[in-house]
Amino acid sequence: MKDEDSIKQVTKVFQNMGAEKDVARRMATQLVKRAEQKALENKTTKIIELQRLLELSVYGAQGLLKPDEKGDFDEK
Repeated sequence: MKDEDSIKQVTKVFQNMGAEKDVARRMATQLVKRAEQKALENKTTKIIELQRLLELSVYGAQGLLKPDEKGDFDEK
């Protein structure tokens, strides 16, 4: 997938979460770039890292932790 295609798709996700178009595009650009960096660091693919970062973003936007990270915190 080309970067521009990835950025357009991620921009739509952020817009669906309520971000304005210019802000959504800026965040998408940063997220795609970070996915590329993480793919090199973790020896995975950009798609896998982009999926992980998008999941984290969606949970964060809802004020939640990812289910696999909830065990790190005690709920009181």
